[in-house]
Amino acid sequence: MTHHIMTENELTDLFTQYTGYIALFKNPQLDTMVNTLGERLLLSTYSTKIEDGYCGPGNIIKFALDSFRFANKMAKNLDTEILEMSRKSLAMITLLFPLGRLGDLEHDQFVEQKSEWHRNKLGQLYDYNPQCPKMSVPHRTLFLLQHFGVQLSSEEMIGILCSTGFHLEENRFYLHNVSQMVQLCTHAIDMAYEREKYLSRQLLES
Repeated sequence: MTHHIMTENELTDLFTQYTGYIALFKNPQLDTMVNTLGERLLLSTYSTKIEDGYCGPGNIIKFALDSFRFANKMAKNLDTEILEMSRKSLAMITLLFPLGRLGDLEHDQFVEQKSEWHRNKLGQLYDYNPQCPKMSVPHRTLFLLQHFGVQLSSEEMIGILCSTGFHLEENRFYLHNVSQMVQLCTHAIDMAYEREKYLSRQLLES
């Protein structure tokens, strides 16, 4: 199976871009969190299988950056309406939502798949780590943020909670009760993920 694994230089560039955006918040607690989780965060995967997209080292951060860029493009198309929104909240939601995929403070959520059959036949490069307590990605993201003392607005918290999509039962409550900002961010995250899945499957078939 054809699959691009990021080089050391690509990973370094990715982390530089990400930490550059994080620094713009001028939030010491956020800086501490990213610096503390840094290497783990950079080397972690977002998904277990190649065909699902964002599989391999660097892909939690890549997913965040892709979503952030989609959200910014969408916001520009709203003209004056974006003036009523908070650019900070847009950035906070899209840059932070996937961090919970990393795992908890001690254990990574995913470990490398040891079965050659699963790797070669299914493209499943990672498996769930039984030592990592089960928790949804948004909830673990919020856990990590509160652990490091990063404060969120209610809109930012709801944006992270709904980042997995309004089609899920746990998010439907918010579907008609969220701001345009949260809807924009959720849509941008979904667009980034669908595009990455499409590109990954195209690469596998080529």
